[in-house]
Amino acid sequence: MVNQFHNIYLLLYDICYENYVGLTKNPRWLLMRNLARFNVGRALIEFLSKISTKVSELSVVSESNTLFPDINVDSVVTSLKKEGLYLGINLTEEIVKEIVWFAYSQPCYGYRQPKLGFYYHQKQLAESYYNQKLALAGYFNTSSLCTAINKLQNDPKLLAIAAKYLEHKPVHQGNLLWWSFTGDITDKERRQSFQMFHYDIDDYRFLKFFFYLTDVDEFNGPHVCIRGSHKHKKLSHLLLPKRETDAEIFNSYGRDSLISICGQAGFGFAEDTFCFHKGTTPVNKDRLMLQVEFGTTDYGMQHDIRKTSLLQLMGQPDSI
Repeated sequence: MVNQFHNIYLLLYDICYENYVGLTKNPRWLLMRNLARFNVGRALIEFLSKISTKVSELSVVSESNTLFPDINVDSVVTSLKKEGLYLGINLTEEIVKEIVWFAYSQPCYGYRQPKLGFYYHQKQLAESYYNQKLALAGYFNTSSLCTAINKLQNDPKLLAIAAKYLEHKPVHQGNLLWWSFTGDITDKERRQSFQMFHYDIDDYRFLKFFFYLTDVDEFNGPHVCIRGSHKHKKLSHLLLPKRETDAEIFNSYGRDSLISICGQAGFGFAEDTFCFHKGTTPVNKDRLMLQVEFGTTDYGMQHDIRKTSLLQLMGQPDSI
């Protein structure tokens, strides 16, 4: 009974917080969040937009400078439409090294909160300083500070894939670079770290590219996805989008639909994260991961851009 009341409280909190953020920052984003979860809502917006640009025109992009010359756009899009997922869009060793160096040399921020800044090697000290367990830490302003990430968000092959899948001219919505840390984790920390099944509603159509920057096996925080769930969901999951337990997801969509994604540093994949998905807690070593996202509209809600005056490092309350 206590757990039921707690779950209801968390659901109400999430709904209230989302509405507060939407009403104060971008009501258009909030409207999208309420319409885009339903196929009829997506179809209505698509009809009203009256987009006349042909997909073939959007897909004609010079790919001479791509980091992914061997990737076939049609194969990726076919897999995305069927399963919501495509595996094997991999980075070169040089790109991996550049992004990892950036992660070691720049401050990260606990739970992506600008006032919880520290360097990766200071993680244990930061937990003591801030008096809280840190299961996740992310970076800000990645595109302007890391050339490799800037190249990825502008890569012509990724743009071509996004254009054909979205059937729109792709708009860069943002990047996320973050650590998932090892250690025991509470339900609250699991929610904060996106380690419970959920689906994203970032636009009427959107697509994300993920890249592992550390080796990931079954013990090092693999990303988990429910294939095909971008096309079919229970009505209750559409009406009340919330964090779901493994048991609820398996009972609703079958354990066979689950895929746990492992790969060495540099391994990448494309995913429509309207699919149910989650991160998992690393056991042996911390996981570093990059996300690059495209949609049809930039609502200004997904990017990692922050004014440096708002970013604070451990022991340094002034701007960095």
